[in-house]
Amino acid sequence: MDLLSRVSESIQGSVAAQARMQGRWGLRFACDYTAGFHVILGGRCNVLCNTTGQVLDLSTGDLVFFARGYHHELKSDAGAQSIDVEDYRSRTESETPEASKFGREMKQRSSGAAETRLAISRQTADPSEQAETRFISGRYLFPAGPMHPLFRALPEYFHIRGSSLAPHDPIKHLVELISAEFLRRDASRIILGRLTDTLFHYILRHWILENESESHWSALYSDEAVLRAIEAMEDALDRGWTVESLARAQGLSRATLARRFKDVTGIGPMEYLNQIRMQKAARLIRKGDGTIEHVARTVGYDSPYSFSRSFKRIFGMAPARFKRGQTEISDGLHQTS
Repeated sequence: MDLLSRVSESIQGSVAAQARMQGRWGLRFACDYTAGFHVILGGRCNVLCNTTGQVLDLSTGDLVFFARGYHHELKSDAGAQSIDVEDYRSRTESETPEASKFGREMKQRSSGAAETRLAISRQTADPSEQAETRFISGRYLFPAGPMHPLFRALPEYFHIRGSSLAPHDPIKHLVELISAEFLRRDASRIILGRLTDTLFHYILRHWILENESESHWSALYSDEAVLRAIEAMEDALDRGWTVESLARAQGLSRATLARRFKDVTGIGPMEYLNQIRMQKAARLIRKGDGTIEHVARTVGYDSPYSFSRSFKRIFGMAPARFKRGQTEISDGLHQTS
């Protein structure tokens, strides 16, 4: 597999909603453990980036992508009030009088996703505020714990204008496929998930190509020795890698590989190796693939005790506790820099 596929295998994509909004409205999205995207199918709206205060203007065909950990608001205009998207969902699913004031119309589909219509305030002075905005929202769930080193190179958000995409750009085609599948009465979670996962790769590739001079990813692909070293580690986590053995395989000195590796990824080879080993271990434990001892060997630890110590440093708890499902971890506390 290519490197992007390797490092993305733990990320799960899904369509959160396809919505039709009218009046003045706003939805607030928390992204502690997820990345997300919004595609505007019709109309226009604003996105408020809560960490920077910047407001983006989105129109038909535009896509905005937010990396994990960056909260934001999607709203009819910059001055509109927002409610938490989970609160909105609970209100629209309620039959209380309070819910009715939102002018709610919801159709629950067999896929479990919902098409929602929101009209928080139909009585507006500005006729333009009566216009309908349609969009698809998706999310990518990241595992708890440290983000893969290469994903830290992503900006908190990036905006792809639909007008900048070629007529046959795969991003456009994937959005059309996701929208069509979502609207089917027999919509499939599996198909939606696969399409959304594929869209993630195309979005990321688009960003890499547009930001060649400032992306860790672009630097990585331009340094073949570092790329091959990373692929070797990703492919054989159980091997007893050292900086010396990685450098020797690339025909470089230890110091040269270490320097070039840090220039590209921002961290050293052994720190990178430890982080991807722990991510793999967490996936295996969550899936119930063998005992802790088996997981330790699979990711390159001869001793389950040393593995447990390393795991606890990253995740803040022992593997056995993690296995019991107690995985509420503070990313900010335990994410390494």
